[in-house]
Amino acid sequence: MKNKYLLGIGIGLIVLGLYQSVNVSIPSISSPCQTLKIDAPPEGELRELAQDVIQSWRDGSSDRSIDGQKLASLYNDISILIALDTDSIVNSTNAIREANILSARLLKINLKDKYPGLAESMSTLLKVYVSDQDVQLDDSLRQKSSEAFAALAWACLEGSK
Repeated sequence: MKNKYLLGIGIGLIVLGLYQSVNVSIPSISSPCQTLKIDAPPEGELRELAQDVIQSWRDGSSDRSIDGQKLASLYNDISILIALDTDSIVNSTNAIREANILSARLLKINLKDKYPGLAESMSTLLKVYVSDQDVQLDDSLRQKSSEAFAALAWACLEGSK
């Protein structure tokens, strides 16, 4: 008698499980990188420096479509954070360079030997456009730093294509 109850409960649970699995709708989660739109920097020095970054992506691995979009999204966010940072958390050009160096690590992207000249072209963009000295960020340098990361984001996105 006890076995009949257990059998009945087991069959009921199986039917319920089958019924629920049919009615469960799993939402499709799209990657935020798919909708990322970043404006190109204006013509001039910054855009020329960004073109070197684009070329480094294109000369590298076919993984660039994924790696570039991930970095583009992060650099775009960093650009916004720097612009909105009124508490001076990012307070020096050294912090700007560290953010660039740590970006791929934070996303667990191994860029080593995959994209020849990429690290150098990104570093050059920051050094030339922002500063090659370790100085405190004033309003002007903060704006240039934000623009530089926006340009890096655009270059990563363009290079990923």
